[in-house]
This record gives sequence, C-alpha cells and structure tokens, in this order.
Amino acid sequence: MNIAATKLHRRIVFIHHPLNKFCIHIYCPNNLYGVATHKGIIAYIVIILLIIALWYFTIGFRIPTRITSTSTLSSTIKPNTTPNVTTNKTTTASTTIYYLSNCADLGIFNSTSNTINTNYCLWHGGTIGIWVASGSTKSISYSIKGINNITYLNGTSSYSCVTFLQNMTLPAQVYNVTLKTGKPGGTCSNKYAFIKLNTTTTAPSNVTYPEVYNGNFSTGEYNGWYLADTGFGTAPMSIAKADSEGCYLTAPWAGYNGSYFATTFNCGLSNAPGNLTSSPFIVSEPFLNFKIISPEDANIYVEILHGGKPAEIAHYNTFNISKFGATAPYTFRNASIPLISLSGDAVQIKVVALSLKHHNYVAVTDFHMSSLPSQTPGILINLTTVSS
Repeated sequence: MNIAATKLHRRIVFIHHPLNKFCIHIYCPNNLYGVATHKGIIAYIVIILLIIALWYFTIGFRIPTRITSTSTLSSTIKPNTTPNVTTNKTTTASTTIYYLSNCADLGIFNSTSNTINTNYCLWHGGTIGIWVASGSTKSISYSIKGINNITYLNGTSSYSCVTFLQNMTLPAQVYNVTLKTGKPGGTCSNKYAFIKLNTTTTAPSNVTYPEVYNGNFSTGEYNGWYLADTGFGTAPMSIAKADSEGCYLTAPWAGYNGSYFATTFNCGLSNAPGNLTSSPFIVSEPFLNFKIISPEDANIYVEILHGGKPAEIAHYNTFNISKFGATAPYTFRNASIPLISLSGDAVQIKVVALSLKHHNYVAVTDFHMSSLPSQTPGILINLTTVSS
C-alpha cells in the first residue's frame, strides 16, 4: 500500500499503558507497536487546563458586572423658596451660594386682602427710607427683622396711598421684611398695598394725606411737617432722652401718648420762636383731637389752615395751677378743634409759638381726627373762626 492509503487507516484510540492509566495514541498499521504518540495534542490540552485554572483562582468563574455610582453628595445650603429672594446664584460641588438683593431696591406689593408676604434683602449699613401704602385694603402691618433676631420696625398704617413713613438707620446684615394686608375697603385708586425701601429719605412736599401724617411724631423726626425758625428744634423731644438727661421743668412729663412730642422747651429758661406746620390732609371726621401743654399767651396757639390761610385759631391754658395743681406745667391735656365746616377739604395744622417769655413754651402730640371731641374742661381760652 502507498503512503496515502496508510494515512487513511490511521485512527485515534485510547489504550491502557503500564506506566499511566490512559494515553492518547494514533493507530498506525505500519508501527511496530501499532500506535504513535501525538505530542502536539497533549500540549494543547495542557494549555487549556492552565487557562481554566487561572480563571478560577482569579475571579472564581464570576462574570464582571457594571459598577454604578451611588454618591449622595448634596448642597450644604438649602435654597430658599421665597419668591424674589435671589438675583443670582453660583453652585459648586457641595455648596449653593445665593446673592441677596440690596435693601434699597426692595419692594413688596400685594393687592389681595388678608395675606402675608415676606422677603429678604442685604443692607450694608446706614440710613434708609421706608414708604408704605395700604392700597385697596383698610390697613397694613409691617416689620423689619434682622438675621440677629432683633426687630427694628414693627407697626401698622392706614395710609392708603404712597406715604413716606420714616427714616431708619440699620446696621449691616440680612433683613427679613414682612407685609401683611388687612380687610378690604381702602380708598386709594392704586389698589396695591406695599412696603418699599430705598435711599430717598425726604417726604414729598406736595402730597395730601387721608389723615394727619406723623401726627404723634412716632418716627422721631419731623417727617411731613414744616419748620419755620428754630423754636421747635430739629427733631421732636424723645421721652427716653428726657428721662436719661433729667431734662424737665420741675418734674417728669406726664399725660402723653407715644415716645415723642414737639416742643419749644429746650431744657433751659429761654425760648426761641418757631412755627410747625403739618402736611395737608383730607377732613374725614368732624373733630381734630390732640394733646397740648400751653400757657395763656397771645403768641402761642394752634390754627387750622385752609388753602394756606387761617380758618380756625385756638388758644389754651394748661398752666392753671388753681385748676390742675402743681402738675400743670408738665402734664399734657386733651384738646379738640371742630372741623365740621371743612369736611372733605384739605387742611393743615399750624402750631405757632412766638413768645419769648421765660417758661412760656408749648408742647403738642397725638394729632388725629375723631368722630367725637375729647377736651379737658377749662383749658380752652378762645376759639376763633376766620371767615373766608
């Protein structure tokens, strides 16, 4: 047989060998032993076994899975959800920083009754002006609270249209400004109630108010009032300041409302002349009530201006020792001026103090309109109505 025929008769067989249990051989008819060892196949099997062994000892036959990030890194500052709190923000990997608007640009507006709005702003310190309006509601409540938990302003107002409330000196910090509207029924054509902060700290001179503006001098300044000469000084008298300095005639002031009053008393014996005139206001009640300390002096009186001219002039005497005792010179008494004939018109209050006599000073506060008079008997000397 030729070589090709011999190759056709070869086959793989398993035989038992004395030296090892099983061997893999190729059957060859021309071979003396009838078999031929195939070393290449054995080598391939060994390599495969080595790969399997390495796989087992490395990952234990497990199929690698995809690794998913479970990071829970979050912002250390929670965003404030109050509308209009921020004008810009920068976000880093772990912190969100908000930039607050300047308090001089802050305004809170609302045309809905019985609601509360709050906002935040940053002030770098100094004097700032505060403006309010109750709009279509009868009144508003407002407050300014610092991040230090100190409340710097807390009050109410029934000024329906734009009104300069007061100046305030606020330290540098973040402030929480709140506006609360009241019941419906405001008289202003602009329906929006608001509190507005800005650096315009001067009351407008051409505004006619729906009531006596700053009638009890609660701002600590003569906001809305006009001074002539030096008699009333540059600001109302502070009761706290008077108490701390002992600035009295003979004893502490008594019978007042609030914390300030306007006076020509200057903690000394001499007096300087002066006039104090209110902003115009609309007469909506039949009486003007207020508190006064005044001697009987032809040059000290209170008058009502109509169209810039005197309409009523009232003289008082609260220094009557026989009637009021020793407390007379330093105790406020109730006074009233009728406004019935001026109903619906714009008028002004003018306090005139032109006397230069020792101790002949005047002190007034708490001007407001009322449906009923409230006057201490015996203090009115005369009331003159000036015909137009």
